[in-house]
Amino acid sequence: MSLDALLKQAAQRLLTAGSPSPRIDAEVLLCHILGRDRTWLYTWGDKMCSPWEHARFDALVAARVQGTPVAYLTGQREFWGLRLATSPNTLIPRPDTETLVELALSRAPMPTGRLLDLGTGTGAIALAFASEQPGWQVLGVDLREEAVELAARNAQTLGLVNARFCTATGLLRWKPMMKPGRFSILSSVILLILPLVTLI
Repeated sequence: MSLDALLKQAAQRLLTAGSPSPRIDAEVLLCHILGRDRTWLYTWGDKMCSPWEHARFDALVAARVQGTPVAYLTGQREFWGLRLATSPNTLIPRPDTETLVELALSRAPMPTGRLLDLGTGTGAIALAFASEQPGWQVLGVDLREEAVELAARNAQTLGLVNARFCTATGLLRWKPMMKPGRFSILSSVILLILPLVTLI
């Protein structure tokens, strides 16, 4: 079966299952399997895929039909132009969270400072900020060791040496970090609190 036909079939399955973006989901999943980008896919849609690629793609589409997010299926998500590894141990970085990065950057006109990101997850906010402000020291903190390890791997992959990550065993451990003067900016998306950026 050609890649175009495979995509059309998968997009129909995803549409029937209620995906809000069936064609894009199918394209992202197929690109992941093929190790190619979407431009290549549009250019070479008449190519045939191997039986292994077809079977693997079908398995991913079936998982997406069951509701598994695309970012968990591919193990990555782009945020602020950075490719971040993802896992079910963290929330998936959302495009609308980029407004939090914009707000933090607008409050950070000085060349140096310190940002604390509570509930860092994949490190998306911390790493986006660190990529824009290389003179700043950024600390991402999370309750889950798996999240901290993932964020640290993302920082290493991106080569962002001004961002580091650590765990806190409870909310009380975070309190000393929030003392006035310790950090220039505090970012938090912990629990169900709306994203907040404040100068402290």
